[in-house]
Amino acid sequence: MNRIIVVLEADLHAGHKLGLCDPETVLRDENNELYRPAQTKTQEYLWALRNEHIDQVADLADGCPVLICPLGDLTHGTKYPLHLCAQLVADQVMIAVNNEQVWYKHPRINLVGMRIVTGTEAHTLGGGSTEVLVTRQLQQLFPDVNTQVLYHLKLVLEKQNGESIDMAHHGPFPGSRNWLKGSTPAYYLRSAMMDELDDGYDPPRVYARAHYHTYCPATVHVQRGGKDYVSDLIILPSYTGIDDHGRRATRSQYKIDHGMVALEFENGLRATHPFWKELAVRTTEVFDG
Repeated sequence: MNRIIVVLEADLHAGHKLGLCDPETVLRDENNELYRPAQTKTQEYLWALRNEHIDQVADLADGCPVLICPLGDLTHGTKYPLHLCAQLVADQVMIAVNNEQVWYKHPRINLVGMRIVTGTEAHTLGGGSTEVLVTRQLQQLFPDVNTQVLYHLKLVLEKQNGESIDMAHHGPFPGSRNWLKGSTPAYYLRSAMMDELDDGYDPPRVYARAHYHTYCPATVHVQRGGKDYVSDLIILPSYTGIDDHGRRATRSQYKIDHGMVALEFENGLRATHPFWKELAVRTTEVFDG
């Protein structure tokens, strides 16, 4: 069967008290005692939600090969230390490794590889250092699974009519206003497609980006030489909550998107499956005084 599922996820921010955290992670304290970090309510919610999404991927794949592609910010780093639950970089790496181990250990997922794309310098200690360390740990733990780390990846699926996925952490802003959401990504996508055509290449079938913790898809057609080219751009949701820095960066958005996207290929891209949930993060009070 010529079928494969490519899963895209991003922005897990291990080490932050609102980031993803496997409750089975074992760390070592200053007294050399082993302990498991206590989950916050947000972390409990995110862990349950992600496991639900992983099970949905397993249902979708139904035994066919699965390739996992985390697109950066697997750790939170130390630049914004106010809300860290793991101060040591080593602890953040261990939490991130445990977060990704779920894919390798899932009994119903036929994992054939993982491609980790590096994220933001502030969260990965310059040059994607924490993601390099996570990759090396996973390579040692699961040597039979092809696990690699890259900065910007064009993944060509040879058995899927040569269709490709362009993956990077940074990309376009989803939109500065409600009615503009998706417009900037569409312009970004059209420009990227035209760049490829100008260079003599077919545009990738899918462009995947992250960083903004918001699910935002866009589709563009470009006509060139009597042929219609179509590409999709997907800005990925996250698996982390929103803190003071996030509120400032998002200009106090009252909701945040959590989830992942699975691309189903069968003789080319057959369908896109977003597994995501929108969460309101503001407090509502009814005052009767």
